[in-house]
Amino acid sequence: MNPRARALQSLIRLRKTEVDQARAELGRVLAQERAAEMQLAQSRQQLENEQREVTAGRTSMEDFRVWLPAGRAAIERAHRLVFEAQQVTDQARAALTQANAALKAAEAVLARWQEEEREKEARREQNEVDDLSRRVRRVFG
Repeated sequence: MNPRARALQSLIRLRKTEVDQARAELGRVLAQERAAEMQLAQSRQQLENEQREVTAGRTSMEDFRVWLPAGRAAIERAHRLVFEAQQVTDQARAALTQANAALKAAEAVLARWQEEEREKEARREQNEVDDLSRRVRRVFG
């Protein structure tokens, strides 16, 4: 195999590895984002539960008033974590997109080179046929 073809195929393997790594990273950060969203949902649910307890008379308004700042702080923290996780997810998506683009570019370069090689071979074969045809005409012509 031609050294250039080997180099391009090695580059493609490297790019595929990068795509796999970027895909795995995206999966990891998506899981973190889902966990952050679940934490936010749980914090909001806790606030709703506490409000129901007060409304039902099972918890005093004073206890709710004491708990409320901590509950709101938990919701705010969870909301911030979701926002940060979404940013990390966006970056991971961008990295995957970039890795895919680099892979496609390397594959395109290899395909273009292979096509050029096929064209060169076809021209060589045609030149041989033409040369042979000229010789036959000289001998028999």
